[in-house]
Amino acid sequence: MEKTNPPSSQGPLSLQALQQMIVGGRPEAEGLEQLLADLESERRLEHGWLLLKQARLDHAVWGGLQARLKALVDQSRGRRMGRWQVDPERRTLRLSFEVRAPACSQHPAGLLAELGRALLSAGLPVAMGLEKSPRPAVHLGHPLPLMVEGCEEWADLDLLEPAGLPLAELPERINAHAIQGLRVLQCLQIPNYASRVAELCRRAHWLWPCPAERLDAARERMAAFIGSERYEIEKSAKVDGQKGTTRVDIRPLLEDCLWEGATLTFQTRIHKGEAANPCKLLAAILGPEPPVQGLVRTRVELGEDPRLDQAEKFEPKLHNMFEDAVLLESGGTISLVDDEDDDEPLVIMGH
Repeated sequence: MEKTNPPSSQGPLSLQALQQMIVGGRPEAEGLEQLLADLESERRLEHGWLLLKQARLDHAVWGGLQARLKALVDQSRGRRMGRWQVDPERRTLRLSFEVRAPACSQHPAGLLAELGRALLSAGLPVAMGLEKSPRPAVHLGHPLPLMVEGCEEWADLDLLEPAGLPLAELPERINAHAIQGLRVLQCLQIPNYASRVAELCRRAHWLWPCPAERLDAARERMAAFIGSERYEIEKSAKVDGQKGTTRVDIRPLLEDCLWEGATLTFQTRIHKGEAANPCKLLAAILGPEPPVQGLVRTRVELGEDPRLDQAEKFEPKLHNMFEDAVLLESGGTISLVDDEDDDEPLVIMGH
């Protein structure tokens, strides 16, 4: 399942040098100061820290370098906290990708980690998050249920700078470093102020190839479900503070249920990032035994992003914030000029 990749020759020279040092088995005193300086100047301190962490190195040998790098990472995080959103080099990409077996056996957190690892191994200038233990700034859309394949999933990716090659060429490069079953289909650049893709997921489309031996019973049970106005099931819940059961209506949760031969297609709504588990819904309708297997999410519909229609609200604000950040870090002094006229605009002068 796990795919081991050679060091990328497409990334910054500082990371390549650190990778070579790791392969060599011990940190080299000669050139170490220059390496740390290069990591900082190329904005790859967090990437270097992650590289050391994932290598699981002997602390007795590497502990000194790890401690020095961690201190630099903490300082870098403090600087980035106030500047990241207004960085003019920042780019945001939206990825569509598919998840097939065996990659679909990964929990969402594991799938996210594998996607981030592939992006870094491909040499992309992936930005790191602002967590105390930085990880790639990759954000999944609505989570895919475990052991369910997805034909068109979504993720957002933050880059430190432009990718350095056409967007159409990125999937091939990324896929060369991805685990089996994980394949990027398309990369699109979106405005940095766009809503995260998880906030835009509105509807999921599913198909289930019904085994021949249970087709007749499944058709009969599904017909009863489709023809009903309410379809209640018992569900575990707290009643008056005590564990118990309650009855819930699941009829509104499945929409457009249709048979195409032996294949059932249907849709589920995603409301405020939440949606019922389709495997559990089918089990409630068709019976828990045998378990539903082979379910596929064919696509996830995205809603309109209201932020894209409000560019004038976000772009000038970000531009002004960046100018303020540059001014405040320029080392000059700022004085307020008061001309004692409340109707005139306030003048800020830098020296």
